[in-house]
Amino acid sequence: MDKIRIHSEIGRLRAVIVHEPGAEIENMAPGMAASSLYDDLLFLPPAQYEHRQLRRVLEQVATVYHLTDLLQVVLQDAVARRQLVAQLCDLHGCPELSGRLVGLPPELLASQLICGTPMKKDTLSKFLSPMAFALPPLPNAFFMRDAAMCIHDKVVISAMASHVRASEAAILRALFHHHPDLRARGVYFDGTRGTGGSDFSLEGGDVLVLRSDLMLVGLSGRTRMGAIDQLLHSLVDSGQLRDMIVVELPETRATIHLDMTFTMLDEQRCLVYPPLMTGPRRAPAIHIHIEDGRVAQIEQRAGLLDALRAVGVDLRPVSAGGDDPLVQEREQWSSGANVFTMAPGVVIGYERNRATFEALGREGYRVMTADAFVAEGVDIDNHGPLAIMMEGEELNRGGGGCRCMTLPVYRDDL
Repeated sequence: MDKIRIHSEIGRLRAVIVHEPGAEIENMAPGMAASSLYDDLLFLPPAQYEHRQLRRVLEQVATVYHLTDLLQVVLQDAVARRQLVAQLCDLHGCPELSGRLVGLPPELLASQLICGTPMKKDTLSKFLSPMAFALPPLPNAFFMRDAAMCIHDKVVISAMASHVRASEAAILRALFHHHPDLRARGVYFDGTRGTGGSDFSLEGGDVLVLRSDLMLVGLSGRTRMGAIDQLLHSLVDSGQLRDMIVVELPETRATIHLDMTFTMLDEQRCLVYPPLMTGPRRAPAIHIHIEDGRVAQIEQRAGLLDALRAVGVDLRPVSAGGDDPLVQEREQWSSGANVFTMAPGVVIGYERNRATFEALGREGYRVMTADAFVAEGVDIDNHGPLAIMMEGEELNRGGGGCRCMTLPVYRDDL
């Protein structure tokens, strides 16, 4: 039986990986915020409270794996431990630490790799360095989707656009290679190899699986053409891909990934940020069609929804932020379009995006809080359309939503 199986964005969720924010959040100094891709420092207690709310919802629906627990298991394997430690120490220019770190117990080592390993100021250059950590803390690690994704029964390990996040991809690569419950049947793309140059990046928020043979990819500030081409060729070689649609996104903070502007709700509906998906200045889309194991045609479309109609996917767009352009912009900033779908018509997003949930309510979705969902023990397999609101005031300040925080590894086929 496959340990990994993802053939859509909306199939009934069975297994997912998450990471609760921890000490790595508090190990980020104000001077590190910008380089760590943050606008501000997060306050850990409310961030953990909110994340646990998400986790309780997910646990009612699926098997929930925790990154730290998975990493501790992998680090019990001596070979995997040496390989990962050496890779991270080389990545951050501190190979002298490798021997000491390898000797740590798995629990302590996992903490050092995620929360940061302090720099020993034993040379002049280290003494004068403004950096407090040799291996930096990973405050973005709770956005699990960015550093890896599952497609079919294989994985894609991201080529992170920012060096500060490269450790996340290396850790997830180790999990999918060595953890007994998560070993993939192969890798479509391994961005940790670092062979593409400085302008070669691809992140999971830009890759959406609509069908086994249909992928959406955002061409964004975080995902570049060369990496998309490499992923495309790998998927073509697999024999499963028939169509890839590439959406050209503007490079702004609020539109860092495709899933900040478009997510699937069910087989007929999607949640969109209207200015980029349905408006007169919508983001252009490029349709790449595959026949007989080769790229047969590439053509430009007016937008993503037009391109999807050309491949037989006619979706009704629901506007994140409702009908008011100002509210649309505000709620897109707070990840209004970035919901996570746990089954067709069952989604979770940030409660603060009230107009988005009102729009879902008008579409026939029952809107309820995360706490109510858990308290009622709602059975999503015997329930109509459902939109779950979780608190997200603190988590949202990290720059992502519920899809960003979840890495599905197994879904039922549609």
